[in-house]
Amino acid sequence: MRLEFPADFGLLVPVVMSLLSLRLFRLAARTRRLPEVLVGVYFLLAPLGISAAIRVDRFAPEHAALVRAVTNALFTGAGVAMLLFTWIVFRPDARWARVLAWGGSALGVGLWLAAFPLGAYATEHSLLLLLPIYATYLWVFFESARYYGLLRRRRRLGLADPVLVNRFLLFAIWTGGVGAITLMGVGTSLAQLAQGTFHDGGGLANPVVIGLTRLLAAPIAAAIFLTFLAPPRYHAWLRARAAAATGA
Repeated sequence: MRLEFPADFGLLVPVVMSLLSLRLFRLAARTRRLPEVLVGVYFLLAPLGISAAIRVDRFAPEHAALVRAVTNALFTGAGVAMLLFTWIVFRPDARWARVLAWGGSALGVGLWLAAFPLGAYATEHSLLLLLPIYATYLWVFFESARYYGLLRRRRRLGLADPVLVNRFLLFAIWTGGVGAITLMGVGTSLAQLAQGTFHDGGGLANPVVIGLTRLLAAPIAAAIFLTFLAPPRYHAWLRARAAAATGA
């Protein structure tokens, strides 16, 4: 694959997210908790999937099918991780959520496998097989926003930790940003498909979508940093602000 600079400075994103994944995996090793593992898997795979999807044409033509298969595998793995995370964290006792998580995971993996005998990876349209997987990003956003609303009301009564409330807000911000980018990519891909101009990368490679993605990258990165790497003084500030509001 050939590299093009300065455009390929964006490849630093998967590197940085891989370091965050490593931190989450180390945390999971200490706490023996599955959610950290699942989020770590998502941060490891999704950025790599995006980077590969918009660079398929950089590879030799004879390798394109393999690159598309790997790209879809990365997105599928990230989607499965997010599905299971959403179920375990937000709806652990809901049977419908368990069915959705495991059923959606089976569907995603099944579509990835079915694409081989169908020869779907021989064409650029294989990216469209990921549409069910993309829906997982919206589920985690809605659950994060719902929990934030619930805990915000409890915080007003002094029944919720302000740091926890803020964490769900931050989660809603970065998952909402990812969901917005996904919707833009899907919408642009469908428009390209209708016009007969669809190509590798689909809407994700559209210059307008790339530009808007770069604009959203700052709040997404800030929310991710404060969710998982916030310094103690940030948490202290949140608690002091909540205490002041309660006293007023």
